[in-house]
Amino acid sequence: MNKQEEKEKLKQERLNKLKELTNESMDYRYLMQDQLAEAISSGNQEKLEETLKLIDMDRVFNYLEKESDCDRLESFKNHLMTVNTYTRIAAKNGGVIPLYLHLIFERFSMIIKDTYSLDYLIEHVYFDIFREYCHAVVYFSTSNYSSVMKEIVTYITDNLTSELTLTNIASIYGMHPVHLARKFKQETGNTFIGYVNQQRIYLAKYYFHLGEHQLSEVANLAGFNSHSYFTKVFKKMTGKTPTKYLKEIPVNEKV
Repeated sequence: MNKQEEKEKLKQERLNKLKELTNESMDYRYLMQDQLAEAISSGNQEKLEETLKLIDMDRVFNYLEKESDCDRLESFKNHLMTVNTYTRIAAKNGGVIPLYLHLIFERFSMIIKDTYSLDYLIEHVYFDIFREYCHAVVYFSTSNYSSVMKEIVTYITDNLTSELTLTNIASIYGMHPVHLARKFKQETGNTFIGYVNQQRIYLAKYYFHLGEHQLSEVANLAGFNSHSYFTKVFKKMTGKTPTKYLKEIPVNEKV
């Protein structure tokens, strides 16, 4: 083989390798991940649901089996931790305040770690991770807030377990309560108390999964002064009573 032929061979090898890498970059996994991350970052729940329907779990496990020597459960748990990480980043890009991201990430990390049922992880955790972060972007993104509203919601987050009233916040920021109520609903899409309660429920769910506190303690730690009110708000926002939610925490469903 002469030098010209060797040169052409090397050139073709480079082209083939580039083509291989290009094909890999357009792999099903990456395309799905990009679409899911985009839907989360934009808070587009409809697009997210459409994309979730396209996920082929058989293909997911085929990839996992090729890339890992772990058993099926351990391999899927590792995959879920990766999903939890990149969806957190997607929600961060969507403007979600760090506290929410931390609470969601830690809660799912605990669920993944403490669950030993593959079926449970597939049916009750995998898709919920995507939905939870997207939900956070819809309700807690500050991307389109005015500068003063960003300050207000940051103040709420920093003082979540303190006494928070519309009147007090309005006084701090030199606004009339009626004006603040209207502006708050306009920018966040939620009422002031509704927004505060949603944050507190996120915090309560985290404490439940932490498993170090009694139900009554969690209500207090999340900023609720009344146990009955906590129960009412929790059920309204999650569809379950705190007691039922506690019973369904994965650590109690190991198989």
